Amino acid sequence: MLAKLGRVDLAELRRLEPDSPMVAELKTLTRDQDTLIQTQTRLVNQLTACLKEYYPAALQLFTKLQQRSTLLFLQTYPTPAAAASASVAELTATLRAGKHTNPRRVAPKLFEELHRPQLVASEIIVRAKSRLMISLVKQLLVVLEEIATYDKAIRTLFLRHNDQELWSSLPGAGKRLAPRLLAEWGDDRSRYANANSVQALAGTAPVPYESGNYAKAHKRFACLKPLRNALHQFAWQSTQQEAWARDYYQRKRAQGKTHSMAIRALANVWVRIIYAMWVSRTSYQTATFEAAQQAHAPRQHVA
Repeated sequence: MLAKLGRVDLAELRRLEPDSPMVAELKTLTRDQDTLIQTQTRLVNQLTACLKEYYPAALQLFTKLQQRSTLLFLQTYPTPAAAASASVAELTATLRAGKHTNPRRVAPKLFEELHRPQLVASEIIVRAKSRLMISLVKQLLVVLEEIATYDKAIRTLFLRHNDQELWSSLPGAGKRLAPRLLAEWGDDRSRYANANSVQALAGTAPVPYESGNYAKAHKRFACLKPLRNALHQFAWQSTQQEAWARDYYQRKRAQGKTHSMAIRALANVWVRIIYAMWVSRTSYQTATFEAAQQAHAPRQHVA
């Protein structure tokens, strides 16, 4: 089959050039960090399940378990009894050690919450589960520290790249998504024939399916999944900052599309915009896009 493909379609095949060393390193760093983030999510879920069994009050005290202040609080007060015996001053000192943003205001609220009537587990469950909780907290602290070091390495490498200003200009890309978009998209301007190539590679373009009188477009499963994930996350973040992106998303939802379908459609639009920016090496400007949108909008003919 390969020999036949080479004989018949050789003229249409294009050589895939490897990524530049900087993009290759950035891609490896971002993907490895994503693996650490998945580990963090798994540990947080395990910690949540553990606390529900013997220390449910702890889940009501903080908004995020993966905050350093939360984890240090759990280390200091691994059982409900230990937390209830702490004074407001001790709680304040613990929060301050965890670099909480407002320990003086939060500590009295924690003290009040800890002294409300709570469901109490047996001593055996408390003793066993507190041991597991401390183990999970230790692992989370290490993972969080490593994620932070990856952030610094990724940021340093990203800022050295010539295209960093282009990707940083995307609304909602931020420090986390801009390096990932650059890493997965690449910097070789000869790699993609047109925007349609990127849409197919990223899985944002639907695949038409026909069978007899039945015809429907479905999600593209064969794609570069890290690129698809980065574009989907960016498309959603863009709805928080760009009015046209938010309107487009809401219009798709009004048409009966699910959240994922609407985001995928918006990401498909963003690929065309990014491709034009990428080829011309220009940063994103809302005014430039809106002017182009007006120029290509269907004109109404007045009778």
